[in-house]
Amino acid sequence: NNFPKLASSAAHLFGKPKVWSEEGGGPGIDGKYQLDFQAVRGVNAFQIRVPVTRFGQDTNASAPPPQAAMIAWYANRAGYLMAIGRPAAQVGLYHPGNTIWLGGEAASEADRSTTKLGWQLFEHQVDWDYFDEQSLSSVATLGNGGFTNLSGQTYKAIVFPSMTVITRTGLDRLREFAKGGGKVIFVGETPKLVLDKSFMDAKEKPDLSFATLIEPSGDITPAVLAALPKPDVKLDADFPRLTYTHRQWTDGDMYYFFNESNKSESRVATIEGHGTAQDWNMGTGEIHPIAGATAGADGITIPLVLAPYEAKVIVVGPLPKEAAGAEPSFAGGTTLAELTGDWNLTLNGKPITTELKPWEDLGVAGFAGPVTYHKQFTASAAPKGKHVYLEIADVHDYAKVTLNGKELGAEGWQPYRWDVTGALKKGANELVIQVDALAQGGRAGFGGPQPTAAAAASPSAQATAPPAGAGPANGARRRSGAGAMAAAPGGGVGPAAPAGAGGGGRGGAATPATSGLLGSVKLVAY
Repeated sequence: NNFPKLASSAAHLFGKPKVWSEEGGGPGIDGKYQLDFQAVRGVNAFQIRVPVTRFGQDTNASAPPPQAAMIAWYANRAGYLMAIGRPAAQVGLYHPGNTIWLGGEAASEADRSTTKLGWQLFEHQVDWDYFDEQSLSSVATLGNGGFTNLSGQTYKAIVFPSMTVITRTGLDRLREFAKGGGKVIFVGETPKLVLDKSFMDAKEKPDLSFATLIEPSGDITPAVLAALPKPDVKLDADFPRLTYTHRQWTDGDMYYFFNESNKSESRVATIEGHGTAQDWNMGTGEIHPIAGATAGADGITIPLVLAPYEAKVIVVGPLPKEAAGAEPSFAGGTTLAELTGDWNLTLNGKPITTELKPWEDLGVAGFAGPVTYHKQFTASAAPKGKHVYLEIADVHDYAKVTLNGKELGAEGWQPYRWDVTGALKKGANELVIQVDALAQGGRAGFGGPQPTAAAAASPSAQATAPPAGAGPANGARRRSGAGAMAAAPGGGVGPAAPAGAGGGGRGGAATPATSGLLGSVKLVAY
């Protein structure tokens, strides 16, 4: 099952504001992936694995990587944003504990069905929580067409996976829920017995005629999606590997989006809320209004552009006075130059002139850097009214940019992008990029395969979340009729990794290390 979601759902159901995770991520692509994977599923107290200090006088201890402080600040900001306000998921996915308790094949099918439906809801951008028997029978309050948990969050629909028994109290409360306008949806095998005083007395077959929908296929079909409440996120095209969560603040709405695929994606999203659409950068702490956002009757429409494995927090509400200027959407930029050819660098004490290659291909393995890359290039003037950005498709793992003597800052994860408008000159330019890699074994956490520029054959085939020991050895389950699944961080399941991609975690074959400035490097105007 999806253990981060189980933990956050328990907190939401019983009014607890914090959800802690020991496997909270760390620096590098894998660690950052794991942090976002858990945050978007509701975890907000991260025990990140970052070497930020030395102990005693151990002169052999490696220095903290330069991105250690960056990921620590990122985790703090993400945890804070995910702890304020209240969760806003309108859909509860019932956890069939009584059926699982009975054991046998019915229990196994109930477990498989619950896991599968959770992932299918994710793939259709439906925010949801697990909803347990205690909440169904007693803890959640009924009213206004919903079940309200102890966090003040109201579920307008409850989805039931394959199951064999249902409690009489739960059945009675569901009838009242449906009578008040709530949506009751059974997907797969419906319960055959009503549980009253004990399992020994469970003989009566339940009357489910009050249900909004009974979907026997066992999948989240278009009919199921149509029966759910109006979505708070709607995309202009399918994006199966976009996961999100929504929280309501007293004066706004917060959306945490995470691209779990290893390729760049661009969509137009309509999200619920009123006010100014803003990008809250968890890496820098900056807030920018989103250029191109438009208000409509159904909410705010925004361009949603995400780099491989990028997470983005979008807030809709009053614009804080501390906000910076508007930032482009990064959709449809114009490439002004691609910095191809040879670069000058000194790798482990040896001067080299070479095209961009992994350090390992240049004969240096297990090296953490730093390595400084130099490139001279000629540029034309920036287009009038546009900003020019330096974009690097891939770096392992940290890049600090200086252009014509002006330091422009560092990035430790995707997107590797810098606004160079104020530093770029017409004519000759001198670019310096310092790159640091994590020491061998230091890409803490478990993540997906490396970003790739090549598009997969179909959206469902896009590689995503194989970490935490991706593969059957880690107890991965398969989704019948929906493609192979592999273990994901925290014990969940996700689309299988492409051939050759391994997690750095338990049970999986390690991905071969690649370090350095891997390119491509471009100047792009927006």
